[in-house]
This record gives sequence, structure tokens and C-alpha cells, in this order.
Amino acid sequence: MPGNLLELVKHDLETLALLSESATARKPPLDVSDWKWTLLFYMACIYVRALAEKRGKSIERHTDARDWLNIEPDLIYIAKPYRKLEERSRDARYEGRRFNPKEFAEGYGWFCEVRNKIVALLQAAGVANVVIVEPKPYL
Repeated sequence: MPGNLLELVKHDLETLALLSESATARKPPLDVSDWKWTLLFYMACIYVRALAEKRGKSIERHTDARDWLNIEPDLIYIAKPYRKLEERSRDARYEGRRFNPKEFAEGYGWFCEVRNKIVALLQAAGVANVVIVEPKPYL
């Protein structure tokens, strides 16, 4: 059920908040921008998986999500911001890339494009109480 996945997106936001607050409280503060970006992407990923599940589509791998976003007429316009989130997440996870506030502002915009479209489609499909996470304070 999409609702179960949407609980996971809440958990990811709580993890982002905990990570951000803990890292900021350290002296000196710890740069965890790589993990913040990774969580930002995974929240977008969970939204995509929730919609796919609602539509009877199984998304098992990241390539499945990318392929699906590129062929669904009502999702094509979020394929590019989703891919950008994923690419930078991969850079963070595998290359240890760190991100600055300007990059997070851009990434937050991409995240919002994906989240807002998916939330609207889930609501239109009758999913009750769709979780809408707001990561901006923790980026």
C-alpha cells in the first residue's frame, strides 16, 4: 500500500532532522551534506515508489524508477529533477561529495517538483492522508 511507503518518507525526514541537528550541535559542526543529500533523494524515491505501487507498477531498482518516469505522460516533466537528485546522491554515496547551501537550494527545488507532483497524483487517486514532508529546515 502507498500509505506504508509514505510512513517511510516520514521516517527519512525524521532521520534527516536528527542527523542535521546532531551534526550542527558538534563543535566544530560536522559536514554531513553528503548524507543530507542522500536522504533528500530517498524521500523523492519513496514518493515515486508509492505512486507506482498505487498504479500497480513494481519499482525494484533505481533504473526502474527512471525508466517509468520517462514513459508516463503525466510524470515526464519530473524525470529530469528526479534524475538530478539521484545523480548527486550517487556522487555523495560513492565519491564522498559534499554540497554547499546554493546546491541544496537547487536540490530542494528539484525535490519539491517531484514531491508536489506525486502528492497531487496520489491525492487525485484517492490516497487518504498523503504525507507531505518538508525537509528545507534541515538542509
